[in-house]
Amino acid sequence: MKEELEILEKYLKKKNLKYNEFNELIGNYFVKEYEELDDDYYLIKIVRPNGLKGEVYTDYIKVIN
Repeated sequence: MKEELEILEKYLKKKNLKYNEFNELIGNYFVKEYEELDDDYYLIKIVRPNGLKGEVYTDYIKVIN
């Protein structure tokens, strides 16, 4: 679980992800869902890792080549 959280934090800080990094991010345990906002921009809905059930926050990332 700690490793999943570290991966999530790393990618969210990065903001610009390659396609393979994006795939790893959306497969993360804490990612509830995602949707495309615009070309290459995605809204990521994330379950709060502190144990608050139902608590979700959002962030965005850009997928680059």
